[in-house]
Amino acid sequence: MTQPSIKEKQFVCPHCQTDCEHTWANAYASPIHNPQGVPLRIEGEGLEMLKRNPQFPPEIRDQKVAYWNKVNQGDVFLDRWAPVQSETLVAGMELSICHTCSELAVWLGGKMIYPAIKNI
Repeated sequence: MTQPSIKEKQFVCPHCQTDCEHTWANAYASPIHNPQGVPLRIEGEGLEMLKRNPQFPPEIRDQKVAYWNKVNQGDVFLDRWAPVQSETLVAGMELSICHTCSELAVWLGGKMIYPAIKNI
């Protein structure tokens, strides 16, 4: 079993523990454009209000709540919610995406920083 490495395409996934191929991706940056100028987070009372919001059908509301719960607990995942085009590469940061479970790992300076490595 191959340990996770920035020099490999196949290694043990830190999420699903499967020795499989991963796709490597670059990370790009785009300025945050909202009135507050800071990252958006829906948490606390805002999340409680979302849970009760009759504007959304229950299944859509549940998806939105699940999304913000993942964000708020520190999960890192790919999202197509807000397509962005940017030419600004985040140098030194790469992502690896598992072909088995589709979860991703974040790498800085060639070392995996997310998720925390379990005993593989």
